[in-house]
Amino acid sequence: MSAEIRVRGEGEVRCLPNRASLRISVEAEAESQAEAFTLASRSAATVDAVLDRYGEAIDRRFTAGVLVRPKTRLRKGETITTAWIAGRTTVVEVKAFSEVGRIVGELPGAGASAVFGPNWEVNSANVAHEQARRSAAIDAQLRATAYADAVHLKLGALKWLAEPGLRRDTSPGPIHGPAARFYAAGAVAPPQEPMDIERDEVTIHATVDACFELLDVSQVP
Repeated sequence: MSAEIRVRGEGEVRCLPNRASLRISVEAEAESQAEAFTLASRSAATVDAVLDRYGEAIDRRFTAGVLVRPKTRLRKGETITTAWIAGRTTVVEVKAFSEVGRIVGELPGAGASAVFGPNWEVNSANVAHEQARRSAAIDAQLRATAYADAVHLKLGALKWLAEPGLRRDTSPGPIHGPAARFYAAGAVAPPQEPMDIERDEVTIHATVDACFELLDVSQVP
């Protein structure tokens, strides 16, 4: 069996995002479950009205979760229900970045209890992902060459190339996602003018595992 070397190459590319997402939550508290749900529904409708006005700036929106739960406390060793809390979380993907600040500025006054975002993202079709993968493959070959040279061997043919975790004889590598920046807006009074929100570069990561043959320099023609 010939000698071999296994390495992990990494690559990264920085680029401007082409998508911004917001997580918008509404929440209400009342004495009964039905009343809490009704109040939360009213706030959700008001928030939806704001989003409707920015329909051309929004790529898509969807409900990420609905909450109805009791609010409890301990009294004399027993858990008692003191109120009910109901809420809804909506994810909004904005394609017109110039409108992000306006949307964020209107939501608290419309009844949103919290606004998280923007989360800047790069979609999977962006060429930056391919550039990062190419960079990772080149890095793997450079690493393998450096190790081989250090022990006076020569790098031979590539035996296999795989993303981390796809081969049973390799350990899973770290999972990298888009660089996310989250800012909690919370329930605050609406500003007098749109909030200035500028997009920042996102770092795209790629990782690849590779295995090369190692050749004795004296046997290489």
